[in-house]
Amino acid sequence: MVARLRTLSLCVAVMCTPFRAQAQPAAQDSAPHFTVSGTSTVRNWSCPADGGVAKVTPGKSAPAVPGFSGGLQSLTLTVPVKAIACEEEKMVEHLRTALKEKLNPDIVYQLVQYTLTGPDSAATTGKITIAGVTRPVAFPVKLVSSPQGPRVSGETSIDLTQFAIAPPVIFEGLLKVGKDIRVRFDAVLPPSP
Repeated sequence: MVARLRTLSLCVAVMCTPFRAQAQPAAQDSAPHFTVSGTSTVRNWSCPADGGVAKVTPGKSAPAVPGFSGGLQSLTLTVPVKAIACEEEKMVEHLRTALKEKLNPDIVYQLVQYTLTGPDSAATTGKITIAGVTRPVAFPVKLVSSPQGPRVSGETSIDLTQFAIAPPVIFEGLLKVGKDIRVRFDAVLPPSP
């Protein structure tokens, strides 16, 4: 009964959450900004997550990127699940439950390697941990200088089932939340010491 009520609440949340524009303005401060978005059979949804931490270890012989003449040895982006905010509180509640926030309070991306593909772009490979499951991920990023310091931005699609998260199906299959989500990020990297 409790599971059905939660499912019904998620359905209402998805149906009542207005669609937010896909294009997000560039972050103007130094805190990382994330947006998680997806689909359902009823409407698209999008939830921002402002906050988190970007940690960088400058390299000594890696390809140079803006602000890091010796490149990057390591980069970790961490966003607390509690930072995810949707307009509908029920959506937030169900999203945090699905992401197993109590056991795994953070979503963490760790850069493994990068290859410059242009003066302001790179192809990256890394690993991302969501709901306690770590999987490899690869995606392009844009690297630019900004008044706040070097900025990295990018986006990737993630299949929730790869992280042991079952996309909700409610109303006997009439409403299905899509298994693929889109994660966008924009972060200023701490300046090189």
